[in-house]
This record gives sequence, C-alpha cells and structure tokens, in this order.
Amino acid sequence: MRDWWPLYRTSVELGARYLLNHGYLREAVIRIVVPLDPSRYLELPETRRELELRPGERVLDLASPKLLAVVLARAGAEVVSVDQLESEIDAWRKLTSGEPRLALEVGDGRALRFEDASFDAAYSVSVLEHIPEPGDEEALRELARVTRPGGRVVVTLPYARTYREDWRDAPVYADQGGQADKHFFQRWYDDARVERLVAAAPGLELGSSQVSRLEPNLNDLYTRTFPWLVPLGPLFGLLARRVDGPDGDVIRLTFRRT
Repeated sequence: MRDWWPLYRTSVELGARYLLNHGYLREAVIRIVVPLDPSRYLELPETRRELELRPGERVLDLASPKLLAVVLARAGAEVVSVDQLESEIDAWRKLTSGEPRLALEVGDGRALRFEDASFDAAYSVSVLEHIPEPGDEEALRELARVTRPGGRVVVTLPYARTYREDWRDAPVYADQGGQADKHFFQRWYDDARVERLVAAAPGLELGSSQVSRLEPNLNDLYTRTFPWLVPLGPLFGLLARRVDGPDGDVIRLTFRRT
C-alpha cells in the first residue's frame, strides 16, 4: 500500500494540536489512537488519486471520513464536506478550526442544497451503503447533479460475492428506521447491485472500478475483535498489503460526469 502516510500524519497532528490547546475531545483522542481504520488505508489514498484534483478546484465530500477533506484542502482544493450527523460536523469543526479552504455543513446527501454543476468533482467514501434504499441511488444522482460536465465522482462501497444486508439492534449512526426491533446498518454490494446503482445515475459514465482487500484481512479481523486490535492501529499500514481481485471486500467506482 502507498500514499497513506500524509493522511496518518494529519490525523495525529489534528488530534495532538486540539488536546494541547483545548483539552479533551473524544474525536481528538481517536485521531491519535486510531488514525486510520484498516479499510481506510485502501479507500482514502485511492480516492485522492482518482479525483486528480488541481489547486483551486472545488470538490464536494458526502459524509466521508473527514480526514481526506482536510488533506485535500491543505493541498489547495476548495472542499465542502456535508454530513447528516450534527455531532460529526461539530467535532470536526473544532478539530479543524482555522483550516483554510474547508467548509463543514450539516445536510442530507439525498437532497443537497447546491446548484447544478457547482463542483469540479465529488466523492463519498463508505457512505452510500448506510442509506436505506433507494437512498443510495438518490445520493449518487445528487453527486452527479452538482458535479460539472467532465468532472469526476468517486465512490467506495463494501463488496461481497453475494449481496447481503447488516442490521443492528440499535441505530449506529442516525435512526434510519427498520423492521420491528432491528435497524438497518449497511448493505454489501455484489456485481448485480453495483450495476443497479450505476444504472440509477444516467448522468454518470463509469470509467473504472477496482475491488481490493487487505492481506492479511485486518479489516475483517478488526471488526470481529473490536476493540482488542485498537493498539495495533498505528501498524496497520505496515502489517498489511493491498490485493486486487474479486475476493476483495471494498469496491471503488470512478465516474465521469457526462
């Protein structure tokens, strides 16, 4: 794996700076203890590469891990990061106070407030899978709508050979509704479901896709044994390597706005 170090370094710097200057904040501690979750070593650097942003370009982030928005803004992009969770926006506003070229807003990705073609690019890392259907398709159409013709839209999703859904006993992020005492958490996209998602946004042309995983699969192990592997967080990028192929558990989709 490559290109994760700037993200890792930025995470630790944000957390340490806040704790030294302002005292305790849970998100600041997380930035130091677990700078990147395992799958983020794959998703965040690859999304950055695929966006191919130039200084001064305007990019929309839909509810992705905010660390990437900070790194993009520091590299010269004008970044607007939208998230439905007010608590997430509040925490990151505190962490990134004074950062130029970065705006953080509360909003719903299924109904963005922005005008058509108002961004040069857009991305959403590990988000659409958490939106109950047909919300994932609605959100992708919104990303297409606000991106200018010729601009790039990059999305990452959990991938499996067979489609499945994960449900929880209680809401994990926001209460999205559910069935009886179960709450929808996320879906795992198979090839058919990816094709359905792509077809739902006719304003986007799929340029490339890639399925990947970590080897060893620290993402799966991390999830199953949480929180016991948290102390190994700083080593994930060194312990694992990236493997591309159909047995992966993350898919990246790169679109061009038509």
